[in-house]
Amino acid sequence: MSESDASGRAVKRELFFPTYIYFRDLPSAGQLNSVLKRNIYLLREEDSVGLHRSNVKQTGAWHSQLDLNQRSEFAALVNEILQVAQEVFSDLRYDPQYQPKVDNMWANVSPRHAFNRMHVHPGVIWSGVYYVQAPENSGRIYFSDPRVQAQMLRPRISAEGGKLAHNWSEVYYEPIEGRLILFPAWLLHEVEPNLSDAEGEAANRISISFNILQTRKQHDD
Repeated sequence: MSESDASGRAVKRELFFPTYIYFRDLPSAGQLNSVLKRNIYLLREEDSVGLHRSNVKQTGAWHSQLDLNQRSEFAALVNEILQVAQEVFSDLRYDPQYQPKVDNMWANVSPRHAFNRMHVHPGVIWSGVYYVQAPENSGRIYFSDPRVQAQMLRPRISAEGGKLAHNWSEVYYEPIEGRLILFPAWLLHEVEPNLSDAEGEAANRISISFNILQTRKQHDD
């Protein structure tokens, strides 16, 4: 934090209980997203009602069933997710006898004005989102400081201090086509309303969300 003085009385700083968010922009996103978008719209034609979770159905938001990870047409994305998740597990020094497993996965089609209420994903370790289509101003995902007690009295921060991530109470990520984001499943998050000016289906924010567990590796005897 600061240089030691002759008396050794300099204040030391340590960091504990960090909240990690990881992301990767997939280089093969163009071709992948074309296939994903076609199959997502086919699923919506087959099941126009879909599910109601954090999506607000009154705005026209559509949420698929939770089994996309079991469908062959989404296998390429599952492989990308598992690769990134394994890198996260390695970075955090998780037990190497265990590997990531996609527990469930679903698609979201969010037209103009659609949004997702604040929520968490119980019963899993990591969660994530992948952007298939994201027109400009289609709604950012944002995460809130999980330390509820930190909101009791917020300190006054200087302009310079406001640029430092450790002073933030929430953080926003723009939806970017081909971006894969992983975050702790317990981290509160919400998605802003889609305010795209695009017309028709081009205005839709299309994303795929998923949950990840640990599963023990199988060893050949």
